Amino acid sequence: MFKERLSKISTKIFYVIFALLVSITLWLYVEITENEVIAQPIDNIAVVFRNQELLHDRGLLVSSLITETLSMTIEGSRSDILRLTAPGAITAEVDLTNVTTVGTHPLSYQFIFPQGFNRNDINERDISDSRITLIIDRMFERQIEVRVDGYTGGTTSGELEAGQVEWDPQTIRIRGPEEIISQISHAGVHIFRENLDRTYEDELEFILIDYNGEVVSDEVRESIEYSHDLIRVIVPVKEVKEIVLTVELWHGESTSSANTQISITPQTITVSGDPDALREFNTIQLGNIDMMRFSLTTTQPFPIIIPNHLVNISGETSALVHVDVIGVEIAYHSTTNIRVINEPAGYQVSILTQSLDVRLRGTNANLMQIDDMNIRVVADLADMNPGTSRVSARVILDGVDAEVDPVGEYLITVRIQEIQEEEDE
Repeated sequence: MFKERLSKISTKIFYVIFALLVSITLWLYVEITENEVIAQPIDNIAVVFRNQELLHDRGLLVSSLITETLSMTIEGSRSDILRLTAPGAITAEVDLTNVTTVGTHPLSYQFIFPQGFNRNDINERDISDSRITLIIDRMFERQIEVRVDGYTGGTTSGELEAGQVEWDPQTIRIRGPEEIISQISHAGVHIFRENLDRTYEDELEFILIDYNGEVVSDEVRESIEYSHDLIRVIVPVKEVKEIVLTVELWHGESTSSANTQISITPQTITVSGDPDALREFNTIQLGNIDMMRFSLTTTQPFPIIIPNHLVNISGETSALVHVDVIGVEIAYHSTTNIRVINEPAGYQVSILTQSLDVRLRGTNANLMQIDDMNIRVVADLADMNPGTSRVSARVILDGVDAEVDPVGEYLITVRIQEIQEEEDE
């Protein structure tokens, strides 16, 4: 029993000592390898510029680099080497402050290391160039036209049509070496879409076309500055639709949809517009017709007014509406029962019209129920001025329950005079 316990304790002690030795060995390995000084070549160190805006202010630019990249070998610890070999970790910076003329300029530079890196921890050797040689050219600027190809991709339905392409801006300004800028004809935009079902809008990239009709290479394009990077393009998609013209009839007692016939010329017009806007747009109401304004037939012109976002393709700007009332008759009566309401205070009103002929519309059976005693004419004098005037009057039927309408327009003549106070004798 005692031997077994002693054996277990010995085994545990062995594993603890073994683990400790492994840990120490790994730590020593990492320390030795991480701090081991090695040499590593670094290629393609990019050249960057400082104070390039100052160069542009002088009307100059860097048209090309004779020395595009640098290379060197770095000696240092493995951890430092790993940090510095990451892409873009080191750059070669050239200060353009003292560049004031066009031509070839060999300039000094300095390596820029990652922030916080101690440059004294490494050694630099085998540097490929001691100077950066660049060519300075005069800045040239001009305005070129933007041309967008017409859309030919079609639509999803025969009821839809694609309109003329719209784009903005119409021109762009380009700036760069005169030798390059002077060769550029225009900027071109291609629309890679098909089977549109609604208006297409997007911001698209453009290509540069020279005077030989060739596309300017990406390398040349990168040497140019632009006032705009994208062109906003719109391909309006319109739906062509036939719209029915209608009018609203204001019926009285003697008319309804059952005994009226209506014709409109033209019956429809053709419009085009955005499919979403036209989806629920099926009719145009021309206006209203008061059925009590005429006896049995009327013909009235109406303007055709469409919303601003639609285009009237068929071109008609007015319609003629003809209405007939059928199955009724007209009866004529003369009445002397003429009254006024809302007489102005302090004024005397004289009704000069003593008798008025009125027209009544209805079926013969209903008209037979009306006599002169049932007819009353009333004129409203509210807001009337002193003097003799023709005033609109309304015909009212009293004491009858018949589907009869007074039709037409009526006027009576009244005189409004200020009441003169009698002087005391």
